[in-house]
Amino acid sequence: MREIVWFLRGYLVLEIKGASPGWALNRLTAARIPFWRVVWRDSFTLEVCVLLRDRERAEQAVAGAMCDCRLVEKIGLRWSVGGLLRRPVLLVMLALSFLAVSVIPNFVLFYSVSGNETVPEEAILRELQTLGVGFGTFGPSIKPQWIKDRMLNILPLLQWITVTQNGCRAEVIVRERPAPAETEERRDFANVIATQSGVIVKQSVLAGQAMYQVGDVVEKGDLLVSGIVDLERTYAVEHAKAEIYARTWRTKDILIPNEYGEKVYTGAHWTCVWLTIGEKRIKIFGNSGISATACDKMIEMKRLSLPGGLEFPVSLTVETFLPYEMETGTLAEPAAQLLLTDYAERAARQDMVAGEILKSQFVLMERDGCYRLSSTLECQEMIAKTVKADWLGPPNGTRP
Repeated sequence: MREIVWFLRGYLVLEIKGASPGWALNRLTAARIPFWRVVWRDSFTLEVCVLLRDRERAEQAVAGAMCDCRLVEKIGLRWSVGGLLRRPVLLVMLALSFLAVSVIPNFVLFYSVSGNETVPEEAILRELQTLGVGFGTFGPSIKPQWIKDRMLNILPLLQWITVTQNGCRAEVIVRERPAPAETEERRDFANVIATQSGVIVKQSVLAGQAMYQVGDVVEKGDLLVSGIVDLERTYAVEHAKAEIYARTWRTKDILIPNEYGEKVYTGAHWTCVWLTIGEKRIKIFGNSGISATACDKMIEMKRLSLPGGLEFPVSLTVETFLPYEMETGTLAEPAAQLLLTDYAERAARQDMVAGEILKSQFVLMERDGCYRLSSTLECQEMIAKTVKADWLGPPNGTRP
């Protein structure tokens, strides 16, 4: 606290040099001049601090001790402020800094979204922008309850939303509406049919009456499990369900041309640079028109961001255009074999509900400018599918 008072009143650092600097300190004490921070430089030199108001009296007391007195430094508020007055640019920058610190935190410059899993962050921020909550929004004008009432109508997948501001940053906290639990309908009358022809190798009937056994041959569309269960003297109607695996054989012919178009770049290129500020796009330089009929366009975007991942709605976009010409290439037989066999196996796996490919046989032929692949895949897959059925009454009019 004492040092703050000294700084506000202003004080001097004096250098006292002579045969007996200690005598000078005694003369200062005798003259009732307060001093502090006595620093001995050597046997004949010391530094001492005195108040600005006591300068003349201190110089007279030091001179009475047969010593020299030299001013080393002036310390205080008046000299600090006086230095700023001689630097108008610095004063302007200080004023702008004070204005920025006091005004800018009232405006929202950055947004972050938390709590969302299925609803994209971009969709939430875009809808907030339509409600007037975006870059540069005055923070006190944001009304969370008003935003919640409208956003829940715009995005039905949201159950709750609020916006909290912390300086220039606002956090959008959402909670998504939970998906209703899927319940299996077991009250309807349904049968299980075969989705593929094959030989049954494994079956597990969970509901209904099995019509075939392991080792039986079934055709596509056959009734595997009936929803009508024979209980000897009566019948029960159920929602049939089963897991039935069968050995199947899938055959398919796939055609592909033996010639294809290939891009050959001419070596020319041109660039266009855009500056995007918010929703406004400004072209800095370059040609954005594509004169060539065939041209690839590559886009590289660099956003203005701060440490920590905070991004401004300002980005620099560089568009590069590469013209090319189409040339005809010939597909070699090994490449065609690899391409078509891979496609046949992937198509079979995607068509299966569950299962695997046990064996595969391929025959490749070239005819009329095309490659033709005849494939035979031996698989073990699940062929059971539950389908709704129409109730026509029990056999022989028996009441279930």
